[in-house]
Amino acid sequence: MSSILGRLFGSYLAVIFITLAAVHLATSYLFADYYFAAKEREMLRDAENLAAALSGEPHPYGSPGPGRNPLFWLEERVVVLDRRQLEAGMHGRSPGRRTWLGTEETTLLLAGEPAATRRLLPLLEKEVLAVAAPIMDQNAEVTGAVLMFAPVADLDATVAAVRRITLSAAGLTVLLAAALSFWLSRSLTRPLREMSRVSVEMARGNFDRRVPINRRDEIGQLAENLNLLASSLDRSIGELAREKGKLESIVANMAEGVLAVDTARRVILANDPARNTLRLGTGDGSVPADQTIAVPELAVLFDTVTAAGDRRSTELELNGTHLLVQCSPLRHRDGRIFGAVAVLQDITTLRKLEQMRRDFVANVSHELRTPLTAVQGIIEGLIDGVISEADAREHYLQVAHRETLRMNRLVQDLLDLAALEAGRTDWELHAVEIGEVLARVKTRLQAPLTKKGLSIHAVLPPDLPPLLANESKLEQVLTNLVENAVRFSPSGGKITVTATEQPGDKITVAVQDRGPGIPPADLPHIWDRFYRVEKSRTRKAGGTGLGLAIVKQIVEAQGGEVGVESTPGEGTVFRFTLPAAYPEEDH
Repeated sequence: MSSILGRLFGSYLAVIFITLAAVHLATSYLFADYYFAAKEREMLRDAENLAAALSGEPHPYGSPGPGRNPLFWLEERVVVLDRRQLEAGMHGRSPGRRTWLGTEETTLLLAGEPAATRRLLPLLEKEVLAVAAPIMDQNAEVTGAVLMFAPVADLDATVAAVRRITLSAAGLTVLLAAALSFWLSRSLTRPLREMSRVSVEMARGNFDRRVPINRRDEIGQLAENLNLLASSLDRSIGELAREKGKLESIVANMAEGVLAVDTARRVILANDPARNTLRLGTGDGSVPADQTIAVPELAVLFDTVTAAGDRRSTELELNGTHLLVQCSPLRHRDGRIFGAVAVLQDITTLRKLEQMRRDFVANVSHELRTPLTAVQGIIEGLIDGVISEADAREHYLQVAHRETLRMNRLVQDLLDLAALEAGRTDWELHAVEIGEVLARVKTRLQAPLTKKGLSIHAVLPPDLPPLLANESKLEQVLTNLVENAVRFSPSGGKITVTATEQPGDKITVAVQDRGPGIPPADLPHIWDRFYRVEKSRTRKAGGTGLGLAIVKQIVEAQGGEVGVESTPGEGTVFRFTLPAAYPEEDH
C-alpha cells in the first residue's frame, strides 16, 4: 500500500504479527520443555514412591492409600527390574527387545541414583519418557529398580493442544489488534487526507476551505497551522489580485501605449494602444507568448536599454504616427535585468499643433506685413513729398484706411478666436429668430451684394421655431458665412439661406453659394485658421482666413456642430446646427 493509512496499518499488523508469532513460538517451546520437565519430575516421584513401597520403606511422597495396589494408581506404565536384569542390560546381555534402559541410566541406578531418559523403546516401538528409581534393601544395596515410562506422543498431543489454544488466542488477538490498528491508522490519516484536499484546493486558488480540528495533538496543531496558512494566503493573494487588478486597469486605460518585453524581445505585456500602434497579436486582441518586436527601431532601443541598464528615449514615425518612446529596464529584486518596458506616447497631434503654430505665426506675420508695408509706403511717400497732388493723396489715404481696417479686422478676429479657444464663452442663450438675424446680415452686407449684383434667397418655413443661441454671436456666424459666400460667388449670382428642423429638437441653417467649390482633399481643413484653398481662393478675394474657424468655435461653444459639402465647379454649402428653443408648454 502506498498511502499512509496502508503503511501505518501494515506496520501495525506486521509488528503485532511478529510479536505474537515470537511469543507463540517461545511460549510453545518453553511450555513443551516445562511440561516434559514437570512430567519427568512427577514420574520420578512416583517411581521413587513405588520403589520405597517395594523395599518396605515408607513412601517419601505419601501412601497410595489402604487396599490399593501401588501399580494401579499410577497413570504411567511401570516395569520392575531386579539387579540381575539391570546388570544384564548394562552389559548388553538382556534378551531381544527387553532392553529398558541404557548403560548410563543403569550405571546411575546401580549407584543408587534415580535416572531419567527420553528414548525409543523397541518393545513398544515408540519414543517414551522413561524414569527409574533404585530399590534399596536395608543395607542400602540396590536390589532392583522401578522403571516408569510414558509415550512421548501422548505428551506431544497435550503440548499440541496447548499450542492450538495459544494459536487461536493469538489469531483472535491479531484480529482485534488489526481492527484497533485500522481505527487508529484512520484516526491519524483522516486529518492528513483532509489537509491534503485542502492543500489541493489551495493550489487551485480556493482558499475558503478549512480543515476541521477535533484533536489537540501534533496533527491538530498542523491542521490549525494549515488553516492559518490558508487564511494568510487568502488575504495576501486577495491583496495581490486587487493590486494586480488596479495595475491592469491603469495600464489598460492609459492613453499611451505600454509595452514590456523580455531580454529576447518577446512580448510580456501590451495594452490596447500599444497593440493597435504596433499591430501586435491576433484578431481577438491576444498576443502570442512567443511574439517578438518586429519594429527595428524599437528592437534596437530595447537591446540598448537591457544591455546598458539605464533609461533611454527616442522618437520614431510608424504607420503615419509620430511616437515618443521612453524605455526603462525591468529588474529582479537582486538587480538582474530580465527585460524592458516602454511607454509609447502618440505625439502626432502635438507635432501637428507645432506645425499649426508655426503656420499660424507665419500667416499672421504675412497677413500683417502686407497692409503694414502698404501703409508704410504711403506714409513715407507723403513724408517725402512724392505724393503731392490732391487726388493722389486722397487715393493713397483711402488705400491706407482700407489696409488699416483690414489689420483691425484681423486683430479683432484673432482676439475673438483666442477668447473662444480659451473657453471664455459665458454668453446668455435665449430664443433667436433666424429670419430677423438674416435681415440684419443682409442690411450689413448690402454694399458688397450690390457691388457684385448678388441676391440672397431665404427659404425659411413659417412654423420654424427659434434657435437657442446668443443673438450677437449667431449674427456673427451668419455674417461670416454669407460674407464668405459673397466673396466667392460669381457676379449676378444667388446665395441661398435655408433653415430646416431636424430630429432631436435641432435646427440646421445652410448657406449655399454657386462659386468654384472646394476640392475634396481640402474639405477636412477648411475650418482651420488661415487655411486657404489654392488657386480658386486667394487673397485677391479678401478676408482674413479666420472667419470659418471663428464660426466653428462659436457654434460648438453653443452646443452645435458645423459641416460643409462642396462639388468643384458647382458651389459650396456651409451649414451649422443649433438646438431649437421650443416654448415650455410644447414639451
